[in-house]
Amino acid sequence: MFEKVVSRMRLNDLMKATNSFHKNNIIGSGRTGTMYIGVLEDGTSLLIKRLQNSQHSDKEFSSEMATLGNVKHRNLVPLLGFCVAKTERLLVYRYMANGTLNDNLHPVDDAKQAMEWSLRLKISIGAARGFAWLHHNCNPRILHRNISSKCILLDADFEPKISDFGLARLMNPVDTHLSTFVNGEFGDLGYVAPEYARTLVATPKGDVYSFGVVLLELVTGERPTHITKAPETFKGSLVEWISQLSDDGKLHDAIDTSLVGNGVDNELFQFLKVACNCVLPTPKERPAMFEVYQLLRAIGERYNFTTEDEISMPSDTSDVGYLEELIVAR
Repeated sequence: MFEKVVSRMRLNDLMKATNSFHKNNIIGSGRTGTMYIGVLEDGTSLLIKRLQNSQHSDKEFSSEMATLGNVKHRNLVPLLGFCVAKTERLLVYRYMANGTLNDNLHPVDDAKQAMEWSLRLKISIGAARGFAWLHHNCNPRILHRNISSKCILLDADFEPKISDFGLARLMNPVDTHLSTFVNGEFGDLGYVAPEYARTLVATPKGDVYSFGVVLLELVTGERPTHITKAPETFKGSLVEWISQLSDDGKLHDAIDTSLVGNGVDNELFQFLKVACNCVLPTPKERPAMFEVYQLLRAIGERYNFTTEDEISMPSDTSDVGYLEELIVAR
């Protein structure tokens, strides 16, 4: 059923699978909708995204599903099916056994062991490969516009899989011009590029900024908006804290203490520098996603994380050169 084409599924089946969208089945929620775990009668586990405020008709939504169903890459969560029923719009994805990167990096249970550096590096490289593919090699090309550690899911082998790609189009009114944001919302707090508040237009470098915040989370162990190591008087974001430490010549202090002193300090600092470049205030100074992937790959070279499915060199990585080709909104 799920091998070749995106299947249209019945609402009744998805309601049964999620116990009528019971709150106990919720595994995450954001501005685009709520994610549920569902189990079919044959025992198959699924991830089901219940969209909110989609303005598309049945025909338009089904057309978008056909497009998104063809967007396949090893670091994207596979879209298996969809459902359209009256006002309901649901997406059905393959289940990811290890949940979100956010849950693994910031566990509710403080007794849970911190993630090892090699695993964090593996996840960052795989996620960067997925985002670089969306930006540079996918046809049509896709801006994510809502990158966070919550949209990076982990399978049974902790291979990162990106979710919510292409949802910006599904959440926008049909006649939205270019890439303006849904109801004035830009994304999760702490991940939003500073220029978005002024321009209201999504760009590849905005995605790079958001991914840079994820990289900072990975190397510092801190959340984007709550810094445990900062003084109590500090009320800023993770990016602002990093900037302050950099100005004071104390950037090394940002690195997660559980990672330091294990023979990888040089890798940690190289990684931190890549993350810092991604969150520079001026968009033009940030690297393209392809460059981010290559930089992270170089840091992880000795681990042999990447052996196939590499991203081909884009013909033009400048904002002007390929922004027009990106799929943001018709």
